[in-house]
Amino acid sequence: MVGRWVVGISGESIMTKRKLTRFFGIAVAIYGIATIVGISIRVFDKTDDDVVYSTFKDMIPFVIAMPAAWLGYCLQRRSSYLQQLRMLWSRLVEAMQDSVHYTYLDNPTEEQHAHVLRSIGISIDEVRGVFYNLNENDGNSLYPFEPLKDVYGIVRDLGHGDITPKQKRKKCREQIFALWRAARQELLKEFDREVPTFSHSHWVQPDKSDVYDEYGIEKKVT
Repeated sequence: MVGRWVVGISGESIMTKRKLTRFFGIAVAIYGIATIVGISIRVFDKTDDDVVYSTFKDMIPFVIAMPAAWLGYCLQRRSSYLQQLRMLWSRLVEAMQDSVHYTYLDNPTEEQHAHVLRSIGISIDEVRGVFYNLNENDGNSLYPFEPLKDVYGIVRDLGHGDITPKQKRKKCREQIFALWRAARQELLKEFDREVPTFSHSHWVQPDKSDVYDEYGIEKKVT
């Protein structure tokens, strides 16, 4: 899972989905324990004027406020992390699109080749600014999203100029698509995503095929 290896650029551990879920569970457990303790005290408190229970009631605002304040802090960190993650996502998408576009060029220049490699290289290092390497503390760290580095290698080996057959470029394009699908499948798990309230998919909603029928547009699975 992605969330296990995340760290902020400043070095501070940041709020992944897994960690936020765990903290919410702890807060719910605290409230549950407080409720059980309160009921138990109320039932078994035999002191005059229910002194113990009255003292517990006076402490309830603190019992409620402390986990609530902590959860507020966690949510703020989660929001900051998601913003950082979306910026990284935009950079990765741009780099992968540049890579795919490069495979369509019949005679790319050295400058175009260098531009694409630079774009991929930047995105690879930006991942390091958001995620720890795997086994970081074992002295044998591994990059968390190897397919991105493999895409870099594919584009690098393609070279530039009129030296790459069209069939080979097509194969490289398919490899890039496959590697990107594999990497983004894991990366997207960290986002908070929902099915859209309103959508337009003629595969799911046949009644929304009018524009395709009216203009004779072929329906393709992409």
